[in-house]
This record gives sequence, structure tokens and C-alpha cells, in this order.
Amino acid sequence: MYTLVAGILPAIVLVFYIYLLDKNQREPLAWVIRAFCYGMAAVLPIIALEGFLVHGGPAAGTFSRAYYEAFLVAALCEEGMKFFFLWLFLRRNPYFDERMDCIVYAVCVSMGFAAVENISYLIGNLDKITEVAVMRGFMSVPGHFFFAVFMGYFMSLAIWGSPRLKFRNWLLTLLVPILLHGIYDACLMVMPISDDIVGVALIVFVLLGIFVWVGGHRRISRVMLHDRRNMPQAFVNPLKHEGIYNKDEKSHSATTYTPSSDDIPLSEPSPSAIPPSEPLVTPSSAESVHAESTPRARLFRHPFSFNGRIGRREYAISFAIYLVWYTIVKDDTSSLSTFASFAGIPVFWFYLAQGCKRCHDLNHSGYWQLIPFYVLWLLFQSGDPTDNEYGTCCE
Repeated sequence: MYTLVAGILPAIVLVFYIYLLDKNQREPLAWVIRAFCYGMAAVLPIIALEGFLVHGGPAAGTFSRAYYEAFLVAALCEEGMKFFFLWLFLRRNPYFDERMDCIVYAVCVSMGFAAVENISYLIGNLDKITEVAVMRGFMSVPGHFFFAVFMGYFMSLAIWGSPRLKFRNWLLTLLVPILLHGIYDACLMVMPISDDIVGVALIVFVLLGIFVWVGGHRRISRVMLHDRRNMPQAFVNPLKHEGIYNKDEKSHSATTYTPSSDDIPLSEPSPSAIPPSEPLVTPSSAESVHAESTPRARLFRHPFSFNGRIGRREYAISFAIYLVWYTIVKDDTSSLSTFASFAGIPVFWFYLAQGCKRCHDLNHSGYWQLIPFYVLWLLFQSGDPTDNEYGTCCE
């Protein structure tokens, strides 16, 4: 009983946390529990896939094997299957009708899987069950929580965002949780291989925790604000284009709606109320018009050039690429190490060039990247919001 409670309690707490955060239109509790059960059901196919993939890949005890198990065996199988079960669940849910619902139900599915996984780890470590329960309760289960937050956020953009960016957002719905999950597992898996990498792995692990915590809550707040400003709407499941209820039937605990000047009107104003000189822009087209009018910088346009500027996102990806290459090169027993060693010059050139452009984004010389630990500042500090001598603003 202690094992069962210690395994499932952290997941239940986080489910109720996200449930209480949804103050605009709370989901029916029965459907929240049903989503949790969908996540538990996802365990069986995940075990089958991981059991098949774990027999292949690089040799054990190498960095290549650690990345293989972190990104392919664990992250891809678990996040991919959670995404599939979430999609199946949402198609059958008549109460799925707003952006925050994507995050709420994604968290419920993820916590269902995390609860079963947590119990299995505790059963396998009965001799130190308290230590494992505390560690997983404060690290692994919250990790699954925030991976699901990012999955739900990008899914909401894919469904209700700009049609022009629909494919990109659906791709990010799956790739971002896989990347975050893979980095999390990789940091833990490379530590036992070499003592030289422990310090770097701990730094990356802490930075990842800060990123998912801050970024996850920011995306929750952003989605909630958008839903609050657009509450008066037809309650229709966008995946099935049908609904069976009105606003009052959704939840008795829903907050009372008070119209404000920021809300999108329920109906279009009459033609006589619109000045002739101002064209009518409907709410459905407002977001797409804004997206088309806002230029978006493409990533890695000139990756080997030392001229220009890049933002935090491109530099973070570049740093991750260099870090993976560096750890593979240190793995002398890996067959991939020989190839990675030959790629050392262009990879190091690429990393220096990207660091130089990131320094330019802060209006500093590229030599600043040689300062010890300055990479942490480059990863988190926002760039110069205006054009400078190195180029135009890229964020």
C-alpha cells in the first residue's frame, strides 16, 4: 500500500494542480479521470516498443548508447505514444473546445503514464523505496508534467493557431517533448560513464529544469489569457466539428464571465456601425493576418559565418549539437567516435561562429564568448531589442 500511494500520489497532486489552474472553463472531473486512465493504458504499447528497441543500438557503456536509450528508446517511445493516446482521447471528448484543454488533458494522460512508471520503479527498489520515491516525486514526475505542458501548448497552436503554421506546430507538438525528455534522460545516463562529464551534465540538467519550469508556466499563463479573452464562443470539438452541450453544462465550478473591452465580440457588428475607411477584420482572421505581417527569422541561415546576429533559441540548439559531438568524441570505444573526430574542425568552427553571432546579438564583440562560463549568459540573456552595428534585431 505504501508503494502504491508513494507512486501515484505525485501524479494525482499535479493533475489536481493543473485542474485548479483552469479557472476559465474547468473540465468535467469524470473526463479528467478518463484521460488519466488513457495514460495508464499507454504503458503496455510503450513497454513493447522499448523492449524491441533496447536489443539494438550501440554497445553498452558508451555515450552513443546513452543517447540512443535517452532519445530513441525512452523519449521517442514514451512521448510519441502519449501523443497518440492524447489524440485518440480528444477525438472522443465532447468537452474539448479551448486551448487550455490541450494542456489539461495532455498533463492528465502524461500523469497516468508517470504513475504506473513510478510504481514500477518503486517495486524494483523496495530496499531503498523512500529515497527513490522522493527523488522521482520531485524530479521524474514533474518532468513528465512539463513535457506534457509543452505538448499541449503546441497542440493548441496547431489546432487554433495560424493555418499557415499548422504543420510546423503539429511537428513541434511531438518534437519538443521528445527533445526535452531526451536531454533529461541523457544527462542522467552519461554520468555513470565518465566522471569528466558529470559537471557538464549537472549544469545542463539544472538549466533544463529552469527552462521547463519557467517556460511551462509562461505558456500556461499565455493560453489561459487567450481563452479568457475569447470565452464567448461556440463550444465545438475542433477535431470532430461537433458539440453536445452549452457553456453552463461544462462545469458548475466555472467562473462567472464578465465582458471586457479586450474580448472578441460574439457577433460581427452591423455594416452601418463600421466606418467606411476601416476594413472589417473578423476574429478568425485576425491571428493569421498578424502572423503574415510579422517577419520570422529562419534558423541556421549562415551557420559558419561570423557576421550577423542570432537569438537564444538558435544558439541553444547549436550548443546542444556541440555538446553531443564533444561527448561522443570522448567515447573512445564507440565506432561513431572515429567519424566524430574527423568532423571536429567544422563542428568547432560552427560552434565558434554561432557563439560570435550570439555575442553580437548582445551588442558585444565575439571574443566575449572566451570568458569562462559566459555561455550561461548567452543561453539566457535576451538580445538587444534594437538594431545595432552587427545587424538587425533577431528576436
